[in-house]
Amino acid sequence: MQQTRLNQIASQLGQTAQGWIQRPFNTWLLYLVAFFLGTFLASTLTTALGALAQFDVVAMAVLLLATEVLNRWVYSQRQVGLPLSLLNMLKIGFVGGMYLDALKLGS
Repeated sequence: MQQTRLNQIASQLGQTAQGWIQRPFNTWLLYLVAFFLGTFLASTLTTALGALAQFDVVAMAVLLLATEVLNRWVYSQRQVGLPLSLLNMLKIGFVGGMYLDALKLGS
């Protein structure tokens, strides 16, 4: 690859990001952000799908199927890297957010 200024900047940013992620506190911070992003995503989707009031059951069945497929994929891996762990944490936040919205609707 050519050693252009843009390539040098990109490799420096990649090394900096990799060093930042390797610190344990920063990894837990990413997990926390992924969890709350999943909760926010669940709240947003349930509100948007509830406003349409046409495909609520079908849409939730599709989302439940997607989370189950993700469960099967994540828990069948021998080694789970950081991106897959973050995706799993997003899924956990999503399921928790859907549970909280169900409790809000039930009360």
